[in-house]
Amino acid sequence: MIQPQTMSIDWQALREPLDDRARAIELAWEFARMVPSRPHILDLGAGVGANVRHLLPRLGRMIQDWTLMDTDAAVLGGVAERMQRWGHELGWRVARNPPPDATPGALGELILFGDDMRSRLTLIEKDMSTDLHDLGIQRHDGVAGNAFFDRVSAEWLDHFVTELIASGLPPVLATSLQDGRVLWRPEDPDDGMVLELASAAAGRDHGFGPPLGDGAADALVAKLEAVGYRLDGARSDWRLSGPRSRQTHLDLVDMLAAQAEARDPAMADRIAAWRERRRAEVMRAELTIGHADILARR
Repeated sequence: MIQPQTMSIDWQALREPLDDRARAIELAWEFARMVPSRPHILDLGAGVGANVRHLLPRLGRMIQDWTLMDTDAAVLGGVAERMQRWGHELGWRVARNPPPDATPGALGELILFGDDMRSRLTLIEKDMSTDLHDLGIQRHDGVAGNAFFDRVSAEWLDHFVTELIASGLPPVLATSLQDGRVLWRPEDPDDGMVLELASAAAGRDHGFGPPLGDGAADALVAKLEAVGYRLDGARSDWRLSGPRSRQTHLDLVDMLAAQAEARDPAMADRIAAWRERRRAEVMRAELTIGHADILARR
């Protein structure tokens, strides 16, 4: 699994365009067909709102309500600024309201206005590792999570599925799940060494127990099928090559090198040499990082 030690705003800004280009659009459209005309969607691990920015226009609904839930108030604090910029690009207005008094953990509320749409986003800081009943799944018409389910544990996933059952099996759209495929062309003899060390460093507990990591997609499919969901899936691989991806490619190389060195300082010289080779070859190299999207329905 390729992931920084903390889910920073910088990391989410880096990955948002990669996810947007890679996502299986057909699954988003199918998710849209499953929710009602005025849907209320729960976005788990919402971060700075990338999932909402991707899905909101694709739901095709004039009125939408979203609950953006995350454990990190500082990261959620970046939602408003990004929504302002994004809304302005689309010709929408964005208003900020104080948090609803009746909503525990609410940090604020954003209202997006367009000529033919109105969407309300409620930002909630919550420790999602504890009582999953408090997630409020039963009050929502669908559940979404982008780059989230590979951070949770098998035990957390069991409790999550229990809540889905109690809520009537609402549709679930889980996107950008890493599946362990990482490949450069051309290859470097030390790619495997660096990736193994970096993956071990990235597999830390994010507060949900031992993370499922690259096994998240398989675990999610097995758990949801076992309780009666029908599953559709598609690959949503990141593909980086050429000038368009140059800076992101360099950033990923630097992050992997830093994680690998932190995991095994004795390999620092060899890792530094790998980093320099990879940086020198960035314009002619192609990097594929495997991801999967999953849609679950009754």
